[in-house]
Amino acid sequence: YCDFYKYAENEFGHKLQSTLIKAFSNPCGQDTWQSSTSNERDSLEAIYNATNGQNWTNNGGWMDGTVDHCQWYGISCDADGFVTGIDLRDNNLAGQFPVYTRNVNSDENHILNNFWELTKNGLANLYELKTLDLAENKLTGTIEYRPLYNLRVLASFDVSRNQLSGVVDAQVAPSIKYADFSNNDFTSMRRFVQYKVSSLQSLRFCDVSNNAIQEDAADILEDIPPNIEQFLASNNQIYGRLPASLDNLPKLRQLNM
Repeated sequence: YCDFYKYAENEFGHKLQSTLIKAFSNPCGQDTWQSSTSNERDSLEAIYNATNGQNWTNNGGWMDGTVDHCQWYGISCDADGFVTGIDLRDNNLAGQFPVYTRNVNSDENHILNNFWELTKNGLANLYELKTLDLAENKLTGTIEYRPLYNLRVLASFDVSRNQLSGVVDAQVAPSIKYADFSNNDFTSMRRFVQYKVSSLQSLRFCDVSNNAIQEDAADILEDIPPNIEQFLASNNQIYGRLPASLDNLPKLRQLNM
């Protein structure tokens, strides 16, 4: 985990924030962090507001003060009331990908000295989230990955069949195993990074097919995680030769370029 954290800090200047996180000791040396389930509800409400929740196909329970947030449509929680799963597939979500919302005044400089001071609520604050399925919706724009690095137990991430663009980062979280970015409008892909800790080589399935990615295959695949089983990237504009490192992937059973 610390290896991933150091990568995020060195590559993007991102430091794990202490605000709102459920109590646990940070192995990377920061203080113990705290949270409450009220923060979970606030973050879900932010997602609803950011994705046109009033017009979702099914928004049962959402924004109803008499209904526990764990009973809202598409939400799964653990015994303590922390959100572990979001399944809003094919539910007419529209708008920007709801990483978080921020309180930024119109007269403030958008080049912020302390980015996290203005972070409010959204997906990036659901620290016990394990599965996220927002496929087959109408989400647009780019994904800001940096806040998602805090989701240390996120294992499944599906945003396929939306209208998302910009960069794909298949290593979206430290424990990610399943990542589906297919059938969008992405134009580039961040190269894989090899971590020293074997548990951070968890990615098994990655689908970036049917986009507009223009990258050299060797740049993308040189450091692909060694536990990868399926990598799908057909119907893009990927060029060049496959790297020799692919010969050292004993679990790879499907490579579709």
